[in-house]
Amino acid sequence: MLKKITILTSLNTILIKLLMKFRFLFLAIFSFVLSFSQQTKIDSLYQIINSTKNDSTKVAVYNQIVWKYLFSDKDKAKELLETSEKIALAANEKFGYNSVLGIKGIYYDINGNSDSARYFFNKSLDYSRKNKFLVHEEHTLNNLGMFHWNKGENEKALNYFFNSIKVHHRNEKATERGLASSYNNIGLIYQEMELFEKAIPYHLKALKIRIDNKDKQGQIASYNNLGVCYNNSNEHHEAKESFQNGFELAKEIDNKHEYYNAIKGLADTEFYLKNYTEALRLNLQTLNRPTEVPFNSKAKVHVYSSLAQIYVKLKNPKEAIKYGELGLQELQNDDSDSEYEVEIYKPLAEANYMIGNIEKGEFYNTKFYNSTIEKFKESSAKSLNELEVKYETEKKEKDLAKEKVKVAERELKIKNKNNLLLILGAFILSIVLVSLLIFNKQKFKNKQLQKEKELSEALLKIETNNRLQEQRLAISRDLHDNIGSQLTFIISSIDSLKMYMSNTEEKVEKKLTTISQFTRETIQELRDTIWAMNKEEISVEDLKSRISNFIEQAKASLQGIHFEFNCNVSKDFTFNSKDGINIYRIIQEAVNNAIKHASATSIIVNVNQTNQDFEISIKDNGKGFDVNSLSFNGNGLQTIQNRAKELNASIDFISDNNGTKVNLTFNK
Repeated sequence: MLKKITILTSLNTILIKLLMKFRFLFLAIFSFVLSFSQQTKIDSLYQIINSTKNDSTKVAVYNQIVWKYLFSDKDKAKELLETSEKIALAANEKFGYNSVLGIKGIYYDINGNSDSARYFFNKSLDYSRKNKFLVHEEHTLNNLGMFHWNKGENEKALNYFFNSIKVHHRNEKATERGLASSYNNIGLIYQEMELFEKAIPYHLKALKIRIDNKDKQGQIASYNNLGVCYNNSNEHHEAKESFQNGFELAKEIDNKHEYYNAIKGLADTEFYLKNYTEALRLNLQTLNRPTEVPFNSKAKVHVYSSLAQIYVKLKNPKEAIKYGELGLQELQNDDSDSEYEVEIYKPLAEANYMIGNIEKGEFYNTKFYNSTIEKFKESSAKSLNELEVKYETEKKEKDLAKEKVKVAERELKIKNKNNLLLILGAFILSIVLVSLLIFNKQKFKNKQLQKEKELSEALLKIETNNRLQEQRLAISRDLHDNIGSQLTFIISSIDSLKMYMSNTEEKVEKKLTTISQFTRETIQELRDTIWAMNKEEISVEDLKSRISNFIEQAKASLQGIHFEFNCNVSKDFTFNSKDGINIYRIIQEAVNNAIKHASATSIIVNVNQTNQDFEISIKDNGKGFDVNSLSFNGNGLQTIQNRAKELNASIDFISDNNGTKVNLTFNK
């Protein structure tokens, strides 16, 4: 299903996305720093080292000092790590050495050496299990979870976090703060994947632990995370309560940054509840925060977007345009924010339609439409490589569709109201100046009718394009998510079964191989269909590229067969998606027949253009067949006939002992 691009995104969600880029820094803090109740000054720590003869104490203190330099002076941190490691190895201090291995993993990860980080994390994990150091095993599993999360490998990250929780429950001396961190991380991963119903229980578990431990800073983060999840699950009253709790705590401990985050969350919630005046007040309060409170570019864009959307709801298009344009200016200042531009285009389009500026309204609506489609295509391409991840977004799609209907209805009311006023004014003027203004009145009326016609055509075009594209994308996603994932599961299951087949089961294994190959071919056909459906029209270059890829794959997999492909067609020649896929399937079927049934050693595909005729020939040097006795019930010939009929094209089969030639003529 089409993933809905949310127009009013919570500031808390944006902060979570920013945290994703630096999450290992926070892992490091939660994984190790929390295990030390107090950090003394560096000179005091060195005093302890110089005054003690206990090697385990020296290693522990050196490891604490490393944290003072880990994020500020990497050379000093590495020097201290090497010193700590030497003492631990010389004294056979296993617990301290295990700590060194974990810190080394973090050191290499924050300095961009992924391979070394992975090596030391895994070495730390093996060492902790070998020596039954449960506290180190829990920390290292957490570190590995963050490591894979940072690389976008959510499945692996979740697995490590869940295993970390299991180890925690085996360790009677473990602190609850570490467990809260694991629950929080699991909730954030589900939240990032937009699986909000799964995220909520883990955020609640983390919140409970933080309340029990009187961790007010952690409680604020949990309340804000829950607010985001509740809003995206349409549980807006629960979201309001969560953000309110975060707001009160932030105010209590004087954390201004979290204070304004909570206000933005409340503003978004009031918008969802249609309390637009309150949402406006809270957003303006967020925007006008003191200069010393951090306010990054992405957060500003979302506030401007929210204000533009609210003013549209309050029927104040001028203010909506003002804040929408401020949002676009902010986007120009920071190219990294370009992914959020779609949130600005929609309210700008609506506001310009409201003031009668059809040209600008259509310009921003087209921007919104194109940006939305582009984001979907990127998401679709990623989904082909990650079939196991599915997003339940049907309700969000319905909300977007309802919003579009409301915009259309609002525009229609404005148009009717304006028309009524203009007609009434013209009628009054005509009574006073009948003789003088007849010509001018008629001219004005004609001009107004033309404007109405343009507006109607524009709205009809927008609505038609949106509906067609929504249907195309919904079908494409259903094909991919449902059929594609099921076929992939079949292949995986068959390949797994084949591994357990013995030589006595050769026939069964052969049958499984056949089924597996058929399923792979079906997946390829499914991808071809999705390729066609994702395009409003298919150019000759698109078709040429697709045919070339198919023939190159055939060349690579089949030895002893000569393939040749020639295409001489104007680049301006285009097809709709249905005609394009039919032409491609006819060529594909004819080539496969020549390979499978004709025992051909040479196959030539020619595509030519004569005036407006599109001509295709597929020629082979195989054994041929009797055209006069052709029943079209086998070898895919009936399929070729049916597709040619759909194209309204003529199809001829010429065959003798020297080979077969299939001619297709298609008049566009």
